[in-house]
Amino acid sequence: MTYDLRPFDLNDVPAVNTLCDWAWWPQRSAAGWGWLAAGPPGARDPSDPGPAGWVCERDGKVVAFLGNFVQRFHHGDEILHGASGHTFLARPDAKGAGRMLLRALAEQPGRFAIYLFNANAVSAGHYRHYAIDPWPETTHRVKYRWWVDLPGALSERVLWKVSELRGFEGVRARGERYITDRLRHGAVTRLQSGVRVMAETEVDERFDDLWTRLTGDGRLLAARDAASLRWRLADPDLTRRPILLGYEEDGRLTGYLLAYFAKQTEIERPSLDIVDLVATQDSELTAIPALVSTLVGNARDLGVVRVRLQTVSPGLDEILCRLPGAQRIVTHGHCHARFADGLPVGAADAWRATPYDGDYSFCLRPPPLEAVKAA
Repeated sequence: MTYDLRPFDLNDVPAVNTLCDWAWWPQRSAAGWGWLAAGPPGARDPSDPGPAGWVCERDGKVVAFLGNFVQRFHHGDEILHGASGHTFLARPDAKGAGRMLLRALAEQPGRFAIYLFNANAVSAGHYRHYAIDPWPETTHRVKYRWWVDLPGALSERVLWKVSELRGFEGVRARGERYITDRLRHGAVTRLQSGVRVMAETEVDERFDDLWTRLTGDGRLLAARDAASLRWRLADPDLTRRPILLGYEEDGRLTGYLLAYFAKQTEIERPSLDIVDLVATQDSELTAIPALVSTLVGNARDLGVVRVRLQTVSPGLDEILCRLPGAQRIVTHGHCHARFADGLPVGAADAWRATPYDGDYSFCLRPPPLEAVKAA
């Protein structure tokens, strides 16, 4: 088959959303795609910005898509650029289109790393052909989960089984389940020592100060300065503001947790997904347990059944595995990376990746709160 491969532009939004709907994946609004294509401040190298993704066309129709999310990274004083693939979709009859998209992603210049942290079991096997290998070595298969409403989770599983027997389309047609007032209005009220709830208006010089200290730790990190975080929180498709928890010592911010509300399909119960969890090295052993325990301790009152963390570095894994109630899940390898030749020695090992580095924040489906309320 003959395909035309070209960069994604905003005129492709309807076609890409049609692909997402076919796969039962979240769709974005036109404004949401525009926000994502623009990317965070300073993410794209002005001399080589690269596309926001690629589409494959056949006979003028989009049959496959792969997004390209570029971020700025810091390793000490060095600034690097990495790119995460996202929303990788191809029609079943579009044989070979997926390989064209992966080649475009893998071979783009000027990236210290090309990576996908959200691979499903089917697509994961294709990456090795482009030297996109499982990474990190010890945690590329690891996720974490905390159950906070077991009866709710069991009822969700029953509905899934019924849907498998009767067909998902009929179940989808009946609309959303499990939208509650707790999901709309619940708040974090019980705090561990040192933890505080932070408003988005407080993403200011306190976060710039924290970012300065994080970059002094010797780790390789995606940009977490105040401007980058404000961009992340400005996603126009969010229906409920994310939970932002800060950890303070001696009046200074030394770590934070960022969690998003998600409801991936009409028949799933809502979840809280930890998208970022980071602290200075001298504060990690106190900040991370306190932040996670605060979120988990309030999660049921926020109308969710589970808290999840879907990408962990080896260092974070060592801390989380000791937390009460933490369920360490070993699944198919969902994290893959390809590093550029000439990468500074030790840079890959210094990368402390979280879901923030990948596509989780903007590929989660926000609960459709207002639409359900109006209906």
